[in-house]
Amino acid sequence: MGEVHLIWLIDADPPSEAGGGKGFYPASASTAPPDATLMRTRLETIHDVAVAETGGRAVVTLHTSPRYRSDFFQGPYPAIWRRLVAAGLALALHPHEERANGTTFYDDEKHLRQVIAASLQRARAAQIPLAAFRSGSFSFHPALPAILAEAGIGLDLSAGPGLFDKRRSIDWPAAAAEPDFFSRKGLPVLEVPLGWDGENAELDRNYLFNERTDLAGLIRVLDAISARGAARGRPELVNFLAHGFGIADPTWRRQAIAFLRHAEARGVRLLSAQEALRLHGPAPTPARPLPA
Repeated sequence: MGEVHLIWLIDADPPSEAGGGKGFYPASASTAPPDATLMRTRLETIHDVAVAETGGRAVVTLHTSPRYRSDFFQGPYPAIWRRLVAAGLALALHPHEERANGTTFYDDEKHLRQVIAASLQRARAAQIPLAAFRSGSFSFHPALPAILAEAGIGLDLSAGPGLFDKRRSIDWPAAAAEPDFFSRKGLPVLEVPLGWDGENAELDRNYLFNERTDLAGLIRVLDAISARGAARGRPELVNFLAHGFGIADPTWRRQAIAFLRHAEARGVRLLSAQEALRLHGPAPTPARPLPA
């Protein structure tokens, strides 16, 4: 079987009104912050599990949204984020930009630029090191890779190859399964997509998505990714997606740990964000020759 390089991505969104682990955070008349006790427990559990199981090789998302624009850059959170980074984990900026009608601001380049710039400024002020990016709910804008490159973010974990939902600005072709999906366009951004079996586009079956399938399903998708790598003669680089609510739940936590142990036993190489960039980061785009 082929070689697989894997990033463990843990989405640490707060609970939302949509329920069922579905993120939905439009602006609201309510100014109540997320439950700090619940979030602290989730993040501490993520820390302990990641350190114990992977030596800290994981990427955790830092949420921002119209509802919770600055909550996770202040209060108890900066110290928690720094503790995660000190243990070897990396942080990914994670803007959920929903409108109340269910569409998203990922169709608005100006809005995205403002949100990313303001978030990075808040992070610097709070001494929170951000190393990566993940869009909310797999949303995308064609200008996003350039925005990230200009912001100095070289690692993106947004892609869900094959996923499409025009209303929510989700449009990832099958080509997004390739880690040079952005860099081949001349942009110094490494894209690490959600692991995909290359068949259909059902989150409950075709992806390395911990809380949407069972252990047998995760292993089946990993087998397909490994076979694809063998056919291509090079390592496949993908992410395994779990969520904070799942890591806090004993059943989903056991499944994530069992999958990681299975992957390690069969030779999958688990990478930190820094290792992924070092091994797979895009090389400078060669200058094109001038026309004769």
